Amino acid sequence: MDKLSQEIDLLLHEYLDGNLQGEKLEKIKSGLAKSESLRKRLEILKLMQATFKDAGLVEPSVNFTQRVMGNLNRLPAGASLSPKNGLILLMGILVAAGIGLTMLDLGVFNSLNGILALDNMVLPDVVPTPSLPSIAFNGKWIVNAIIALNLGLALLILDRTILRPLFNRRSRIQF
Repeated sequence: MDKLSQEIDLLLHEYLDGNLQGEKLEKIKSGLAKSESLRKRLEILKLMQATFKDAGLVEPSVNFTQRVMGNLNRLPAGASLSPKNGLILLMGILVAAGIGLTMLDLGVFNSLNGILALDNMVLPDVVPTPSLPSIAFNGKWIVNAIIALNLGLALLILDRTILRPLFNRRSRIQF
């Protein structure tokens, strides 16, 4: 939104609140008489004001501005896992990956091969049924992909919970 429309919105808010006097009040009244878009904007602002009033959001609390301005210099709270929880999660992921790799090595997933025939799907009569393809799948490849994603997640958790905080602390140390 450009600066002019922001100023107009502020004036319209002041007009709705009954805080305009003198020259500014006359300008707004003449503008509303001449401009359809200004009248539409005023209606939108009236609707917004009524909605906020119904929701109990008319005025912020007394110290709202002071709290906001006082917190501007603070750093945002980190939304990361603690190193302890990160290690526990990392160990769980590595155990799951180890179990998956062991089962893959033992050949548990060798029999998970087949063809997924989409032609056998029953669709409602209203939907035209085109010729659908058959998709071959291999259980080993699916399990390999799951294990690779699991290990990728483990590396991400290792980075976020252990390595990044460690290197951030080291970079802050003054020699």
